[in-house]
Amino acid sequence: MTHFAVHTTDDIRFTDGAQSFGCNSSNFEGFSGKVKAFIFSENGKRFAWIADGQVYVAEAPSWQRIGSLKHPRAQEICFSPSGSYLETLDQSQVQPNLSVYDVSGKKQLKAFFQQSQVNWQPQWTKDETIFARNVTNEVHFYKADDLQNIVEKKILQKVRSFSISPSTNNHCVTFFVPSVKGAPAYVHLYRYPNFKETSNALANKSFFKVDTIEHFWNKQSTACLLLTAAEMDKSGHSYYGEHMLFSLNTRGDSTRITFSKPGNIHSVAWCPSGQEFFTVYGTMPSKATLFNHKCEAIAEFGSGARNTILVNPVGNIVLVGGFGNIAGRFEMWDIAERKKISETECSDSTYFSWSPCGQYLLTATCSPRLRVNNGYKVWHYTAVLQHENFMDELYAAQWIPDPEAAKPFVISTKPVTGIESSIVAASKERYIPPSQRGAKGPVGVTNTEKKFLSEVDDPLKNEAPPQLSKSALKNKKKREAAKKKREEGESGKEEKGGNNWREAPPPEVAPSKSLAASIELTGNPEKDKKIKNIKKKLDAIAKLKGEQENGKALEKNQLDKIATEEKLMKDLEELIL
Repeated sequence: MTHFAVHTTDDIRFTDGAQSFGCNSSNFEGFSGKVKAFIFSENGKRFAWIADGQVYVAEAPSWQRIGSLKHPRAQEICFSPSGSYLETLDQSQVQPNLSVYDVSGKKQLKAFFQQSQVNWQPQWTKDETIFARNVTNEVHFYKADDLQNIVEKKILQKVRSFSISPSTNNHCVTFFVPSVKGAPAYVHLYRYPNFKETSNALANKSFFKVDTIEHFWNKQSTACLLLTAAEMDKSGHSYYGEHMLFSLNTRGDSTRITFSKPGNIHSVAWCPSGQEFFTVYGTMPSKATLFNHKCEAIAEFGSGARNTILVNPVGNIVLVGGFGNIAGRFEMWDIAERKKISETECSDSTYFSWSPCGQYLLTATCSPRLRVNNGYKVWHYTAVLQHENFMDELYAAQWIPDPEAAKPFVISTKPVTGIESSIVAASKERYIPPSQRGAKGPVGVTNTEKKFLSEVDDPLKNEAPPQLSKSALKNKKKREAAKKKREEGESGKEEKGGNNWREAPPPEVAPSKSLAASIELTGNPEKDKKIKNIKKKLDAIAKLKGEQENGKALEKNQLDKIATEEKLMKDLEELIL
């Protein structure tokens, strides 16, 4: 049976998953009090949390506490993959603030100075034999049983990040160096520990317009996807910067993945097989595409308002949805059949994850991201709500990892039995502008047949006249009386003098006709070009003379232009001869 942990303002507790929602069949008695943070090991065997200035550790299956560490300043904690080692990060910047403990031996192995709290977690190989962390311009590698001595060191100026493959042998590691003084940024992929020389790299990739990078290793550690991001898109197409996606593998291939729609890359996810991966990309409505290990698009999974993609642990169903700044909604797709199984809405969700068995989805609305409707919901993959629970403040809800629970199952499109949510759904009726409301029909009934204002017969036709106050009504009568008086005065003037008082408009004088109008071309291209130029000038002079005859005062340059008429006519005669 699957379980998940619930962290509220008052306690942290376990609750059952499918078949017995709301109960607690685990042996964990819970913890009452304010919990700062909690974490599970990747294999789900160990559980740790911070409370009352201490770090507590419990172990499955009894979930009894096996020890505690006094850490008044502890802010964050994390486990090594199998839970054999525990790392804590303190607030202090004066003394070593990153501590590594042997959980079974209940002793501290090493304390380090950690300047940045972003990506502070050290990295481990899957078998927990290699421990590594990034320091200024260097990456240090240790053996897990000896953290006092550095066994390998990679020195790279301005190295920003690195990533160790989640492997049990033949470990690989990537190093990322951003652009420095106009030089391109680059990523090198090495086989550990053969990274002394650049020529030993298994694969390389260099690029411009990259500030940060995310690594996505496949489960087999044979390939790594690199999602690059630039803080500013110089083309101006996106407010969120510019993204690119690259693939590096241990065979030495480095490929940039191309997409059929422009825009940012919202989400990336590998299938458990390690041979295929999904991406959600493009401007809204974004697209979801499945690629093979050669980075070739092999299937499309529709388009819509999406920014998230998540493959279940079994690898037969993929969730494609919109969360965060997009209205909460998700779709479930059968990966093998390329068919949609179900879809539904789940508004205000800030967290979501697949159950270890791959048949249920946990969504949660957590504080402080949202402070209304805090709680969690459990959905079946047919988009049927199975269980929900709401509380004043929920900080986190998380499945307890169980790798052995991911067993193949037959997908059914038939909805299972579920429950109705107690949260009232928001109205789906579209907004109607005031000018379009009630254009036809009884009072109080909204007419939604018209869509655009131009299609409304007369928006003001059926509106009642506005009710004026006494002072406004008095001013209106005064204006009407004054207007009537003015009209009577003007009509009296017309009867008395008729139209004789108006001055007759000046007679229009026809513009002078250009003397060059009757000149014909000679057939010689060079002469004809000069003739056309002279005729153009003579036409302009004729127009100016017509304006002069109408009484318009000309400028000095215009008079000078008229004075050249005689010379232009002489030049024209010479060209015709």
